[in-house]
Amino acid sequence: MPLKKRCDGVYLRKLSGFRKAFPFLMPTRTESVILYPQRVRIRETLDWLEKFNAGREKRISLFYVVLAACARTLALRPDANRFVSGRRIYQRKSIDLSFIVKRELTESASETNAKISFDPKSTIADVIDKVSSIVYATKKSDTTGDEKLTDAVTRVPRSVTRAFMGMLRTLDYFSLLPSSFVRSDAFFSSVYLANLGGIGLDPVFHHMYEFGNTPFFIVVGKPKKVPAVNEAGGIEAQDVMDMNISLDERITDGVNYAKTIGLLTDLIEHPSRLEIPPESLPDPFEFA
Repeated sequence: MPLKKRCDGVYLRKLSGFRKAFPFLMPTRTESVILYPQRVRIRETLDWLEKFNAGREKRISLFYVVLAACARTLALRPDANRFVSGRRIYQRKSIDLSFIVKRELTESASETNAKISFDPKSTIADVIDKVSSIVYATKKSDTTGDEKLTDAVTRVPRSVTRAFMGMLRTLDYFSLLPSSFVRSDAFFSSVYLANLGGIGLDPVFHHMYEFGNTPFFIVVGKPKKVPAVNEAGGIEAQDVMDMNISLDERITDGVNYAKTIGLLTDLIEHPSRLEIPPESLPDPFEFA
């Protein structure tokens, strides 16, 4: 019987039996994934970025707005900050965002994961400061803990590597993974993001990892102009950005997911709302 207590989450024992049954009906993230494309109108966002970056030595990109909007959305919509482990649904204790950091924009440059925890009341300025410092430190480092671990486990015979990964999965199922491992590993996060827009590409749909417990994968595409019908019925060019979202159906229902994605989109489209902290926050553990 899996233990209910975890370092990264609180077991939601008051959920309905219908919701609790989902991890048994769909034991894996692969079979419970929903793929959702979302188009975001970013004219106001680009104007805000231009004003914000004026006079700054280090300009921030649209991806920082997406990160700040994700952190705020999870603070206001805690039902989306859940995960499944050991066939149980947990409320995550923190807001954790993960993404790839490439040390240089070259084919030969190495890349690694960055995982950052945010205070629920973080403003976009808080997010920018925290992300910038961690990305800078990661790019300057020769190696990270993730890289050291993967280098070590892939040097040994394949049978040993398979046994090690199997051990990690078993420990995770029974909620026995060391807290130091869970808190540092990027696959135990609220959302994993990929910024294909940073290299000029449209988004793809990201697969779901069975390892870890991340229920959201968001791929951000490049800003672009598309023809759109305006209020007068005419055709005009509109600035947009496409996001492709892969999500785990088991943690909440379709209505909540729709409101969560709607809020995320609205915050990206109106980033000035991220300049002030939220007035109040819902209780994330009401079903615990």
